[in-house]
Amino acid sequence: MERRNFLKIASAAGLSVVSPVVYGERGLKEPPKSSYAPYQGTLFLFINAGGGWDPTSFCDPKGAAYEDDPERMNNYLTDDIMSAGNINYAPVFNPLPSGEDFFQKYHQDLLVVNGLDMRTNGHDAGNRHCWSGRLTEGHPSMAAFFAAAFGVQQPLAFLSFGAYSETAGLVARTRSGNINVLQRLAYPSRQNPDDETTDFHHPLIQEHMAKAQKDREIALLERQGLPRIRESMSTLFTSRSGSNELRRLTEFLPETFSDNPIGEQAQLALAAFKAGVCVSANLSIGGFDTHGNHDASHIPRLETLLAGVDVLWEEAQRMEVADRVFVAIGSDFGRSPGYNDGNGKDHWPISSMMFMGNGVQGNRTVGASTYRHQAIGVNLDTLQVDESEDADHIEPGNVCQAIRDLAGIRESELASAFPIDNQNINLFG
Repeated sequence: MERRNFLKIASAAGLSVVSPVVYGERGLKEPPKSSYAPYQGTLFLFINAGGGWDPTSFCDPKGAAYEDDPERMNNYLTDDIMSAGNINYAPVFNPLPSGEDFFQKYHQDLLVVNGLDMRTNGHDAGNRHCWSGRLTEGHPSMAAFFAAAFGVQQPLAFLSFGAYSETAGLVARTRSGNINVLQRLAYPSRQNPDDETTDFHHPLIQEHMAKAQKDREIALLERQGLPRIRESMSTLFTSRSGSNELRRLTEFLPETFSDNPIGEQAQLALAAFKAGVCVSANLSIGGFDTHGNHDASHIPRLETLLAGVDVLWEEAQRMEVADRVFVAIGSDFGRSPGYNDGNGKDHWPISSMMFMGNGVQGNRTVGASTYRHQAIGVNLDTLQVDESEDADHIEPGNVCQAIRDLAGIRESELASAFPIDNQNINLFG
């Protein structure tokens, strides 16, 4: 998709901002600002493989013992499993569009967590558990949590392309079902967002309107006595007036967008981050719930996912922000051992996650599973395999705690408001 067409096409089904109820009761001592300083921290990207991916088909490989093995886990042979540094992977992938093998290209930057116990094989529960660290409802997604912690005032602090997007009232969520409306949001006073001569009103009239709107916002705030509601109103007013920041965003959009769904989403998130208006984003791709014809459907979908991650890193390097991006990749749960009667695989509670980027010590695999993809226990203090019957399993809550710790907010007031019961683990080294 070309940048010009990307910006011209507008749709009512596009970006929609959900007004927040902001965490905390700090109160206000000044009117709402028209803009905020650009965000300069880490961009947190959470990539969801919707439907339940099969780790045994990529980062926790389990092959067949021999050609006609009736108990085969996959259709490739165990002897053909490949490795890149300390990471094993299934021998099923075509090269990336660049001609390189994903794991060979990125293993030095990649941390794989295997034997991840999701404790469910239900889509909603697994999605929630993976991306919030809690099975129970009501807790914010990690993306919403970090947006609230580091840049709640930014107009696109939390971008969501799907997956688990609960905000728990912490931050405005920008839904990105159709991302082609940015130009209209950036220039709301123009009939044609590409043409600066098509303003609806004379500049003097527009100036009077803006002043009247600001005066009304201040008056509404003055009449509101509850600090929490005043904070919410102020953040909402700022979000509505963030056209200057959105104009800055359009300057960083690429001339051509990727035709890969994860790649395209990543390009928008990175442009918003480069503009200083985005803290975190959920990127999402579906198609992994392969109850039939698993190999023919699932493996190409994994290739699309990995190619999208490649676009993400190539774009981050082009924009010179790669050292400020953290990426987590996960799914609802795993797929059942072996194949069903339809050559598909069903739901399974053991999964994997992968991590790359800022703060991640790569070329490592943590955790493990048996040949039949049962989770093997670990010592949560040392992360060494522990095969005793009462050994702990790594769960999404442990992972979420570790990401909070990496970001320096595991013991923050915000974390206390949304506690996670699992032990923190030294996942990132």
